[in-house]
Amino acid sequence: MHETELLSPYATKALEYGLAILYLALFVPFWRYLNAPARARASSTAWRFADWFYVPDGVHLHEGHAWARPETGGVAVGLDDFGHDLVGPLEGVELPTLGRRVKQGEPAFALRAAGRTIPLRAPVSGTVVAVNEAAASAPAALHDDPYGAGWLFRVEPRRLSKSLKSLITGEKARLFLAESAENLYHAFHPGTPVLAQDGGLPVYGIARDLDPEHWENLVRSSFLVR
Repeated sequence: MHETELLSPYATKALEYGLAILYLALFVPFWRYLNAPARARASSTAWRFADWFYVPDGVHLHEGHAWARPETGGVAVGLDDFGHDLVGPLEGVELPTLGRRVKQGEPAFALRAAGRTIPLRAPVSGTVVAVNEAAASAPAALHDDPYGAGWLFRVEPRRLSKSLKSLITGEKARLFLAESAENLYHAFHPGTPVLAQDGGLPVYGIARDLDPEHWENLVRSSFLVR
């Protein structure tokens, strides 16, 4: 009898053990996936939503979707791109007057859309030293460059380091916007095709498409105001 014939039963057993181990290695993750909560399996959508939003370096986001950027001559303030996509076309903006003192987390400016006025909270505390008159006269253009030409006003900050500690920036800011979109999506029927158009871009005016009757309340809730 040849040596290879004597060893063949052992080789067969080794192959069987190897196949069993491979089966377990593939089955266990699949079983965990099937038994995981549906919400956990859907968490990957945050990365899909993250592709929609861009937060430049140096920009700090407030949870009410206003942003702040320290600059020479003060801190610029504006509305992030999720906020613009949420509200849709603007009819106007109400900016604070020069010399007004604004406080972080309190209403400081407002948007006008569809005949409604929606207040927003200041991302930092300080005294208003400049307002963007061009933004006030052409509010529809703000959506095109929310972190640049779309700045709304500038403040001389008060306790800036303390204000910035409660804001988010960098990758965390981008994921915050993604999670905001994801939470909004899952608050409604998952089959409602409202968050994507033209190959995956967010709808401009998401809130109005989600719930035309109550979109104002939806926007106010996202901006943390009532």
